[in-house]
Amino acid sequence: MTEVSGFILVVDDQRLNRAMLSHYLTLCGFTVALAASGREALESIEASNFDLILLDQIMPDMNGTEVLRMLRATYPAETLPIIMVTAVADSEKIAEALAAGANDYVTKPIDYPVTLARIRSQLLRKQAEASVREREERYALVAKASRDGLWDWNLKTGQVYYSARWMQMLGLGEEESAGTSETWFSRILSADRRALHEALHQHLDGQSEVLHCSYRMLDNTGSVRWMSCRGIAARDQHGSAVRIAGSQCDVTEEKTEDALTGLPNRLRLLGDLECLIERPLCSASAMTSYGLLSLNLDGFKQIYDSLGHQAGDKLLKCTAGRVELFAAEYGARHGGERAAHTLAARTGGGEFAILLKENATLEALKELAAGLQRAMKLPIEVQPDQIVHCNFSIGIALASGVHTLPEDLLYDANLAVSTAKGSGRCEIAVFEPQMYDRAREQLDLANDIRLAVKRNELVLAYQPKVNLDTGLTYGVEALLRWNHPARGLLQPGAFIQIAEETDTIIEIGSWVRLTACAQVRAWHELFRMQTPLELSVNLSPCEFKLQSLVADIGHTLAATRFPTSAFHLEITEGLLLEDMDAVRLTLHSLKKLGLNLDLDDFGSGYSSLRYLHELPFDLLKIDRYFTQALNSQRSSSSGLIQSILSMAQGLGMKVVAEGIETREHSMKLQQLGCSLGQGFYYSEPLGVDAMEALLAAEYSQALNEYVVHATGSTGSPPYYGEMRPKLDLG
Repeated sequence: MTEVSGFILVVDDQRLNRAMLSHYLTLCGFTVALAASGREALESIEASNFDLILLDQIMPDMNGTEVLRMLRATYPAETLPIIMVTAVADSEKIAEALAAGANDYVTKPIDYPVTLARIRSQLLRKQAEASVREREERYALVAKASRDGLWDWNLKTGQVYYSARWMQMLGLGEEESAGTSETWFSRILSADRRALHEALHQHLDGQSEVLHCSYRMLDNTGSVRWMSCRGIAARDQHGSAVRIAGSQCDVTEEKTEDALTGLPNRLRLLGDLECLIERPLCSASAMTSYGLLSLNLDGFKQIYDSLGHQAGDKLLKCTAGRVELFAAEYGARHGGERAAHTLAARTGGGEFAILLKENATLEALKELAAGLQRAMKLPIEVQPDQIVHCNFSIGIALASGVHTLPEDLLYDANLAVSTAKGSGRCEIAVFEPQMYDRAREQLDLANDIRLAVKRNELVLAYQPKVNLDTGLTYGVEALLRWNHPARGLLQPGAFIQIAEETDTIIEIGSWVRLTACAQVRAWHELFRMQTPLELSVNLSPCEFKLQSLVADIGHTLAATRFPTSAFHLEITEGLLLEDMDAVRLTLHSLKKLGLNLDLDDFGSGYSSLRYLHELPFDLLKIDRYFTQALNSQRSSSSGLIQSILSMAQGLGMKVVAEGIETREHSMKLQQLGCSLGQGFYYSEPLGVDAMEALLAAEYSQALNEYVVHATGSTGSPPYYGEMRPKLDLG
């Protein structure tokens, strides 16, 4: 028998009864207090904490039932058990006492063993209920303190209990729960509902020890929340599940937040798009329309590579802050109090997106895009005393019935932003179905270009570089063309970017240098040139990063016996934004080969005197924009070109002007002191045969004698640009 002890109050107006009960209970291990009346009992109970009351029914002044009612107003039956002592025949009094809240009764004359058994029973019951209450209180505290929402599903009745936290995670009030599984499952996205059902059935069937499943739910604002659920079933003696309980944890932030910027990530964007797709799209109501802006940060990679990751990260954080603020302000102006009207997200690298969930029209999206570009015009300080200016190329896509997957609209917006970038920086493009065809063409080109070298489809054209004073060719620039079997002759703009993205440019670059060196070397020998014809070849930024670049170029020059002093590598200014130390090391290694380094398109990008002072360049190529602007009366190109020429002279560098298309261009350049150039005024890029014919004409004896005679006469020499051989260059 389980030992039970406790503090018992015996209430009886008969002193003998009190004494005998006190003596017996004390012998049985209880602590006993006595009261001779109801009032005395109430005073004792107020002063002490008793475990049980043994209360006589019949007492003068205040009977036991009256005392019982007063006690029950304060002490419930489970916390203070009360056993009534009454006469055997007084069944009405017994019923009255039980109705008033007595836990049990014993009759007079008292049967002590029976009384002891009933006392022990009540005290054991009290202990058990106290233990249950303690567990329930502990459970309630844990549930309240936990970030998880708890649920308890009675599989027999279908009733489901949801904790307050479970409801709060979805923005629901307690009155919104029907106490059924419908409250739960109806809010799960349809694409995820099946997975939960399957996981639940597997666990209930005993195929898994624990229920574990992740899914997405809609909260009360219509936003998507990512949830992780765990549970375990209670089973009967036959192993059948009768109840299952568990927790649900909101993991939205850790799954859908970009770690660097704090913005929602691509996963969150796709989740919100999926919800919008499930929402009926009614073309008659602007409230149900939605659209997407895809934002690509122009120049981001150059800044990241040149200034380092820390500066790049700060740029991204500042940009993210602007995008988020602009989207929120736009949503507040056009969406009222609906905080979820817009969503700003970072989708990767220097790529962002803004989802307009309601009232999306093409005009609204264009307004949003234009406003965002204005907001980005302010400079960003990425390092102390280091300011950068960035803007977005933006693609716009408006949802329609063809968008059945969340990736569809994002794909369309990305196609549009690719078109915007292809048109130039800081452009805005709206998606059009024709972009699918262009994207397919680009994919086909990417596949075809991998085989272009092996199939001998690449060809070179050579544009003469001339001495402006004599009009004679002193060098050529090798320019790549692709003789595509289906699309004909393609210019570099149609495929170079694809070649760089697929790394095919590495193989192509080696082929260009080897082919051009071999061809120009053949002309050296054919025309017995005392001064070798110079050769200029463009170098891709992708090639520049190769560790084998210097060795590869050295091997090419040696294999073709090409004079290194006549070989020029043309490097764009954008490449100089890479790691400066690595750039300097590579350029100096190339110079050790004896070749020339030309800075291409000078003035069009990130020109800096630091580059010219620290790096071993031999020649500057003035960008064609400045040359062609010489025709304008308002242009400041003359002053800029004059400054470039003076600077180059001070640094011991040569200067070549690109884009000479008229005699006026050539004459003005000569007046400014520029003596080298190239452009359509002299010649378009020529094939091998046409270029050879031009060189043959220039190196013919008759032409040489004419030039000597003309330049030896008095007065100004005839302008050779107009006397060039009229060749059929086909």
